[in-house]
Amino acid sequence: MTHISVSPLDISAITKPILDAIDLVLKNAFEALDTPTLTDSQRREIFHAVRSVLSVGDTAPQIAAVRTGWKKFVSISDTVQEARKTVEDQSKQKSEFVTTAESKAESIEASLKTSAVEMSSVLEKHAEKKERVEALSAQLQEANAELRIAGERVKQLESDRSAKQAEAKKLHEDLLEANAKASKELEALKAKISTLENEAESIIGNLKDWRSKSN
Repeated sequence: MTHISVSPLDISAITKPILDAIDLVLKNAFEALDTPTLTDSQRREIFHAVRSVLSVGDTAPQIAAVRTGWKKFVSISDTVQEARKTVEDQSKQKSEFVTTAESKAESIEASLKTSAVEMSSVLEKHAEKKERVEALSAQLQEANAELRIAGERVKQLESDRSAKQAEAKKLHEDLLEANAKASKELEALKAKISTLENEAESIIGNLKDWRSKSN
């Protein structure tokens, strides 16, 4: 195999145009470059294109330092792009989570307000019913007391009635007995009056006879 020797002057003549081209590419790549544009999609295409250009001059030692630094720069750009994408995704997820949470919170708050209104209405009705129950309970207690008093009065009246009935029966029996005795005494008195009247008539007759004889 035949080796072609090239003098240092010839290598410089070859690499200079490459270095000039690389310098121009780097100048364009770094134009208006700052941290916010580090992950810009168009610029990242330029970054990768520059890396490809640097790979072309891989045989030139002068390019080694630039190539190494540029690869590190592109790696940092990729890392930052990945990190920013992760942050954007997480921010989006967080935003969606917050939006969902806020929506749920609003829904829960609305539900709580509805429940509070319903609970207030239920408590009001419960208080009204409780008041009515207490009033009815008081009326029931009063009615039970009246029933108890009425029951006791009925018992007393029944007792009094039984006593009166016994008294009336006794009085009736006494009346019958007294009537029978009075009838008997009356008959005896009538007989005695009849006897006395007969005796009086006899006396009157005798007196009349005595008078007529005297005259």
